[in-house]
Amino acid sequence: MHAKRELVALAAIPILAATIIWAPPWAFLMVLGAAAILACNEFLNMARSAGLDASRWLPLVLTGMVLAASWVWGTTGLAVSSIVTLLALAAARLAHHASPVGSLGAVAAESFAVLYLGATAACLGWLRLWPVEPQGIRLVIFFLACIWVGDSGAYYVGRTFGRHPMSPKISPNKTLEGLAGGVVTTYAAAALTANILDLGLAPIHVAGLATILAVAAPLGDLVESQFKRDSGVKDSSTLLPGHGGLLDRTDSLFYSAPVFLGYLTATGLV
Repeated sequence: MHAKRELVALAAIPILAATIIWAPPWAFLMVLGAAAILACNEFLNMARSAGLDASRWLPLVLTGMVLAASWVWGTTGLAVSSIVTLLALAAARLAHHASPVGSLGAVAAESFAVLYLGATAACLGWLRLWPVEPQGIRLVIFFLACIWVGDSGAYYVGRTFGRHPMSPKISPNKTLEGLAGGVVTTYAAAALTANILDLGLAPIHVAGLATILAVAAPLGDLVESQFKRDSGVKDSSTLLPGHGGLLDRTDSLFYSAPVFLGYLTATGLV
């Protein structure tokens, strides 16, 4: 299992890095959009496993619409497409063969899937689009490197030294020792990556961004874990050997993106 995990990462990371660095922004957005839509599909499958009669195709189409509108028209596009999503999903349920039975839970699950994954993935796309070139490329790489290094640090430290469960009911395999390892490696990755990429950020901002990611990334992982436990599944899917599904791989990224981008915007860094 550990070998599969590492092989998948070794194959995927260079491809994604090449897409970010050398491909035009729309190519990265297409990859990101596909990942968000696949993650949404996995979330809807989990909702059905939890007994909610969630539909599939309309939420997936609406997720694509939210992302496209957000990346073309910015925050206005996100706001309008989010409203359309809520109205469309509620109205579409009227034509469901089981309506009104299960309507409340199904529409709630569908709406959350689209808005949660659509809005958070939109923010990650904005991180590539909004900063002046090539700063957007550098910030995306910094963002991904900090989260992935922190995640790996938490995984290996927790597996080696973990003794005290962080959240026994939600994620019994995650430990406080692993969390500490993730925090330390996130700060180390932030300092090293900021220097290599020549981000031009003051040390206080590098530390601020590292703090955000050290907190938000494990929170995003725990948020998804609570949904998995409720639906009775171990992984969101088996798409990525050793890693689970797209939602398992993007939960911390999507959850962290709005806070990370919010810090950059609030401080005038983008």
